[in-house]
This record gives sequence, C-alpha cells and structure tokens, in this order.
Amino acid sequence: MKIQSLEQPIEDQHEQKLVRQAIAGDAEAFAGLYELYVERIYRYTRSRLGDDQTAEDLTSQVFLNVWQHLDRYQQRGIPFRAWLFRIAHNSVIDHYRLQKDTASFEEIEAAYTPEAISMDEITHETLENQRIRQAIGHLTEEQQQVVRLKFIGGLNTQETARLMGKHPGAIRALQMRALQALGKILEL
Repeated sequence: MKIQSLEQPIEDQHEQKLVRQAIAGDAEAFAGLYELYVERIYRYTRSRLGDDQTAEDLTSQVFLNVWQHLDRYQQRGIPFRAWLFRIAHNSVIDHYRLQKDTASFEEIEAAYTPEAISMDEITHETLENQRIRQAIGHLTEEQQQVVRLKFIGGLNTQETARLMGKHPGAIRALQMRALQALGKILEL
C-alpha cells in the first residue's frame, strides 16, 4: 500500500522559496518567478485582449506591479500564482475601463509586420482564433474565467477554486458545462 506524502510538491516548495527571497529584495529570485509565470500570464492576457502587443504590454505591467507590491503578498493558503493571476485579471479589467474605442490607421499599420508565412495562413489562424474567442464570449462570465484560468493560464482546479472563491467541485462543474457549451457552439 502506497502512503501519500503530506509534503508540498517540489514545484510549490520552489515557488515559495523564490517568493520569500523576492520579498526580501532578491532580484534574481524575482527573475525566477518571472520565468516561471510570464508565458502563462501572457497567454491569459492574450486570451482576454485578442492582441499580441497589448497582451505583451499588459503582461509587463503585471510583473512591474507585482515587483512594486510584492511586500503585500501574504500566503494565507493562496498560492503565489493565484495572487499573480488575480493581479492579471484586475489589470485586464482596468485596461478595458481605460481603453480607447478607436485606433488610428498608423497604429493599426504599425501592428502588422511582414512575416514569412502566407496571407492565407494568417487569415485562417486569425479567423480560427476569432471564432474561438467569440465562442468563449457566449459562455457565462464564470465559465469564461474557468476556461481562461485553467486552459490558458494553466492553473489547476484547486488554484482556480481559490482564486474564484469557490469549491473545487463547483469549478469542475463550471468547466464541464463550459466545455459542453463550447462543443455545441463550435459544432464539435
């Protein structure tokens, strides 16, 4: 019979060590946290914003805010990554509050650079991403948040539950209903 260890997973222990060191002012430890989570935070903001450049800018801003307010983080049973995603979520909301409704032609033109891929590939990928974003937009707000946190942000059920203030069973139910709804919307 295998006895389950009550110790925290090594990944969580490593994260906690980096957090303690970063709070103490260790810039290299903060760089380690950045490396662990920058891609996840970028994917999360990208999924919410639909724009690479804005997602990159917002991701940078999230980590700047984290660095400036790291002393405010208190574990209290909530992993650092959940706190980080809460900051990212709030940053996306703030972005939408401050967003301009229009963009100049120069801003649009500057956002596109010639690539080595064909226009057909760009168009297909853009349409597919737009189709998925639109499908996610038909979900309830809670279902959207679960999909983005779990599948785009890479959080597990426990972390998503803590972040959303729900029980893990409720998160699994929201996830199941969201995936069922997406399947119908996308006709999978």
